[in-house]
Amino acid sequence: MKFMRRIGLESDSMIILSVALLLLQVPVAAQRPGAAERGYMYIEGGGVAGESKEVQIARALAAGPRTVSPGARIVGVDGQGKSIVLREGKNGFTCQPGNPKVIGRPASCANEAALQWSADLFTGKAGPTNKEVGFVYMLAGATERSDTGAITNTGPQWMIIWPFDPQASGLSATKKNTGAYIRWAGTPYAHLNIMGEPFGEPVQHLASEYMGPMPAMSVHDGSATGVPTAESAEVQIARAISAGPKHVTDGARLLGMDAQGKTIVLREGDNGFVCRAGSLTAVAQEPQCSSTKSKPTITYMLAGATQRSVTDPNDNTSPSLAIAPHWMIMMRFDPKTSGIPEAYTDTGAYLMWADSPIGHMHINGTP
Repeated sequence: MKFMRRIGLESDSMIILSVALLLLQVPVAAQRPGAAERGYMYIEGGGVAGESKEVQIARALAAGPRTVSPGARIVGVDGQGKSIVLREGKNGFTCQPGNPKVIGRPASCANEAALQWSADLFTGKAGPTNKEVGFVYMLAGATERSDTGAITNTGPQWMIIWPFDPQASGLSATKKNTGAYIRWAGTPYAHLNIMGEPFGEPVQHLASEYMGPMPAMSVHDGSATGVPTAESAEVQIARAISAGPKHVTDGARLLGMDAQGKTIVLREGDNGFVCRAGSLTAVAQEPQCSSTKSKPTITYMLAGATQRSVTDPNDNTSPSLAIAPHWMIMMRFDPKTSGIPEAYTDTGAYLMWADSPIGHMHINGTP
């Protein structure tokens, strides 16, 4: 969002700094995941000895999205269970068929950084050595054992292999069936697990056609300057806290504007988050909550938003678009190495302004 670019971050350099510093945030003294958990994320090999090449390839392909599977390298096993290349690839991803006869060995597709991370985990290194963000897709679902030992089936999911911190980011560390959570939080191998499909069909909606309940999405063109001259602190506070989850907004610092358009503090906070009331009379000035201590920054816009363009950050003339409630990971991702597209969708994720210094990942819904 342009508003987020202007005041949600202190400067474009924050994003660059986030990438450089993130690895330093890993808690090196934390305990690594156990053997059973490590097997679940061993994504370099899979297959069942005696299975045909065609069966293994089909199961491996089902694990990845359409942006990944067609060009991926596929690795399986031969009749003796030895790892072999079933099909060469060209896009930097490797897909493997998993082993449906073994609990916790799902089919997956992963980029090179994720494969390095998995190798480090499996060989017992104290921490991962990948310097780039890893991506893993398990879109055919998986089987796991619960804390009680029962076998559970999980649906489509994908992972961002980067050491996210629950407290600093506001993201949950509790396992769940929808939304996102940080798996193995507090260990060097912490990563973000996102349940559901990674993206849907490309769709955009004009704000002028929007008639839904989210106030920030109903801003139309031809509106006023965005200075809330008649708004009370109470109204602005209510709008600011509509942008974030409750555990974030409860202790967040809240900012608004006075009658002259000057930024003012509406309420002090101490949890490392800043929420801004924004404006309902100007495009791309939606309410938002951003972390100040996590690397990268996490920004929440759970009241929805408007934007001129999802591809050009300098577009000031196009009709405004209604953007669904969402949250963002404020670092640049490459569409080719991530498998995440740049086209906006109503569900899942896309990369906004991927080629610009303020590129970031946009994920629809509530985490």
